[in-house]
Amino acid sequence: MPKKPAYFDLVITGGRVIDPANSIDEHLDVAICKNKISAIKSNIDTSNSIRVIDASGAIVTPGLIDLHTHAAGGIRKPSNDDFMVDPDVAGVSSGVTTVLDAGSIGALNSGGLINYLAPQAKTRLLALLNIGKMGVANLPEVKSAEDIDQASSVEVISSNPDIIKGIKARMVTPGITSLGNDMTRAAKTITNEAGGFVMVHVGDIAGQNPLAANLTRELLTSILGEGDVVTHTLSGAVGALLANGQLISQAKEARDAGVYFDVGVGGGNFSFESAKAVLDQGFIPDTISSDITAMSRFAGPVFSLTECMGKIISLGISFEDTIRMTTAKPAEILGMSDEIGSLSIGTKADISILELAEGNFNFYEASGATSKGSYGIRPLVAIRDGIPQSLDIGPHPWGWLPKRER
Repeated sequence: MPKKPAYFDLVITGGRVIDPANSIDEHLDVAICKNKISAIKSNIDTSNSIRVIDASGAIVTPGLIDLHTHAAGGIRKPSNDDFMVDPDVAGVSSGVTTVLDAGSIGALNSGGLINYLAPQAKTRLLALLNIGKMGVANLPEVKSAEDIDQASSVEVISSNPDIIKGIKARMVTPGITSLGNDMTRAAKTITNEAGGFVMVHVGDIAGQNPLAANLTRELLTSILGEGDVVTHTLSGAVGALLANGQLISQAKEARDAGVYFDVGVGGGNFSFESAKAVLDQGFIPDTISSDITAMSRFAGPVFSLTECMGKIISLGISFEDTIRMTTAKPAEILGMSDEIGSLSIGTKADISILELAEGNFNFYEASGATSKGSYGIRPLVAIRDGIPQSLDIGPHPWGWLPKRER
């Protein structure tokens, strides 16, 4: 008797598969069975499969991971939150399967995200606790030492390691003027006890205080360590990684010590001029993240993780590298490479299907400055835990791609 074809719940056929974790870049089929990657090879027999997605002309990647978002919508306000977006707006509805909320919640108001928001989201929602015990419920989140509750932070991280991955600290006014690096030392004390990593926002967008520059140098050489993350690598704010247009030496020292560097585009945390200066000096960030908020999603300049990826491509980074920077690398930082960030057999079936569109696209920063790019990325499908999810209509009136130059 002829051998019966293998059973699959879903097979994605005909796409260009890019999986940096496994050094794959070729046209292959990807099969899913019981919510896990079951096969990846050419010409999979689909005759015994429940569903087939034809990805011809598209790119198939591990599920995109956004390492810096504000996606705890519904926690601060019951509706019309002007800061945080719903996790699925940042996530599967935008072609992204995993998002890390970076500091929207603090130790004393984390229960809503842990008990309700994360379990109900279609997107895999992870989070970093804000070093401020109430998160962004009342900005600025850190004004004095009274705003930090180390014991409660340790308790929350220790009891919820599958969701809470560490601590986020923003080195901005007024926290830096009242506490300096005592704020980041407190963050390290918490993760040293509870586990996880520290993500630090550098660049004082709140006050442009010259103090921030010295604090960042100390932070990079004396406080952060292996596995920690610096976000806003391409910021032009005081206290970011440039001094008089030159990359500070402490950034390279920190990288040599195992510290990661994240783009974190955000509303005002990215500058094309600064980005070019950093990149031209050979310092390439490890990850691309959006730092998406409600305002930056609909009014810009973020719009989506895929638009942020296109923005980085416009600066000379290859499309293939942007996939690595939004899949394998953030999974490594999260300590989840055995679950997400690749298409390895047996891993979670989190997959993004994308279109790489050619054209004359304009990318924006908060100041209004632009960069022209030849490629835009349109999300087509997000498959989360083996189940295809519907996208929304996109952040622009015309959909997902950046604005084209006329």
